[in-house]
Amino acid sequence: MSNAAHKPSLHAIQEQLSAVLEERVTELMSHLKSSQSLARQIARTDEEIERHRVLSERLATELGPLRAEASRLAAETHALQAQFDDVAGSVARLKEIREELRILGLAQG
Repeated sequence: MSNAAHKPSLHAIQEQLSAVLEERVTELMSHLKSSQSLARQIARTDEEIERHRVLSERLATELGPLRAEASRLAAETHALQAQFDDVAGSVARLKEIREELRILGLAQG
């Protein structure tokens, strides 16, 4: 047998190379589609992050006046509670006085 019988033909080599090339191109196209999908997902995520950043800044801006209002209302509540406590104490003293007067009235009458 000669070496020519064992050597593949040029046509067979070209077919093998074409098959390998087609397989590689298919893999590359698959990777390209995956990369494009990831790039779109990253872009959407970046947009979402930016939207949340803007929202966070807006809420932080709104929070300042709300905190000041909450502080003012807490102080007002504290003052009103002190007034209520004073009035409740006065009512209790008046009830005691009324009871003492009632007892004195009964004792004298």
